[in-house]
Amino acid sequence: EFVKTIYNPINTVSDDTIAVNNEKYILAAGSMNKNIKQFDVLIKAYSQSILPQKNIKLIIIGDGLLRPKWEVLVQELGLQNKVELKGFIENPFPYFKNALFTVLTSKYEGFGYVLVESLVFGTPVVSYDCPHGPAEIIKDQNNGLLVENQSQEKLVVALNEMVENQELYNYCIANAKASVEKFSLTKIGAEWLDYFEEIKNK
Repeated sequence: EFVKTIYNPINTVSDDTIAVNNEKYILAAGSMNKNIKQFDVLIKAYSQSILPQKNIKLIIIGDGLLRPKWEVLVQELGLQNKVELKGFIENPFPYFKNALFTVLTSKYEGFGYVLVESLVFGTPVVSYDCPHGPAEIIKDQNNGLLVENQSQEKLVVALNEMVENQELYNYCIANAKASVEKFSLTKIGAEWLDYFEEIKNK
């Protein structure tokens, strides 16, 4: 008996006819039904970062029971013109493609598909080093930044770093796509074929 991990493949189709305006923004995405994604943590960290002053918006894609609560938080922090809660979007890929970077502030992840989807489009990522997915996807300071788990202070530092350190940012962009080739449909398909061949030959 042996255990082999084979990831689910990522197959992204981007419709470039969907316009995303030319404003600079960072992106987060996920369900708002439970607070696993901790968008409140992200909104607060964003408010403490240099991004609002630099006119870099925060766009959050997703819907759920907690959305009204996050809208109130945005109002309380005076960020109505800086933070956009977009709700559910059928095809979010143009948003991933055009973002400066994507942020994940989850308590935990099964597997960080948001991170992989972002990297497929050449968009770097900033993520808490939470259980269980991000460390498998992010190479710190290579395709993004892996932040000390649940440290809002370090998250603020990481957001600033991605905006202020142009050399690091460009390096992460250059490595983004290649870093997730192992999750592509072609690669995963080949792994399954190899696995079945191994089973057959046992």
